[in-house]
Amino acid sequence: RGSRPLVYVYRWLDTLHRQLLGSRSSASFLDIWHPRSQFLSEFAFHRALLASPFATASPESADFFFVPFYSRLALGQKNQSARAALIATLRRQLEASPYYRRSGGRDHMFLLSSGRPMELLFGEALPLLADAIRLQAIHLRADPDRGAQSQPFAGLAAGRWQRKEVRVPHFVPWLPQDDAVTAGSKRRSVCLEATPSTRLRQRLRSSCWRSRRSRLPSSSARKRRRGGRA
Repeated sequence: RGSRPLVYVYRWLDTLHRQLLGSRSSASFLDIWHPRSQFLSEFAFHRALLASPFATASPESADFFFVPFYSRLALGQKNQSARAALIATLRRQLEASPYYRRSGGRDHMFLLSSGRPMELLFGEALPLLADAIRLQAIHLRADPDRGAQSQPFAGLAAGRWQRKEVRVPHFVPWLPQDDAVTAGSKRRSVCLEATPSTRLRQRLRSSCWRSRRSRLPSSSARKRRRGGRA
């Protein structure tokens, strides 16, 4: 219609999501150096969308509806009753939503950051998302805390899901020094698509760290720069 699309973001699960993020079982997901941090795409995309000019507070004016659901964080909980409550609330609210019933979910979107089977991630709510748009943050070959081959379409008609799949960038953490990086100061870049637990990525990170340390000035040189003060 000649203008940017508007997205209404459901808020049904906000309270349960806050409890989920504050639980001890979520600590490893929130540690950017931990392999599980790659699954923060569900949280990061949700927050970024809310802060974007595409978000609207009016469902009547929305072109699309985003369904936030931190499926991988919920799966990692030791207290599975909390996960059951999330899934039950998701199903109940979708069934009650007039906007969902109006389209059968065809203009609804949800994000998937894990390679685990979708039946495992969404449980009894999964059939309600059969016609929704699936935002695939990253198609993992393995789950780092299991090492198992991913089968996101296990038990489903794969073609049906893949026809409505949209790829989006996976979560990349922001670090304070990132603001100081410019095109002119960046001599080389390395982009590697691999799970953090792979040996290739671990070797690359070790090599980069050793190279960086070799270019750092020695402690005596740093003292000379400060005028010889200890």
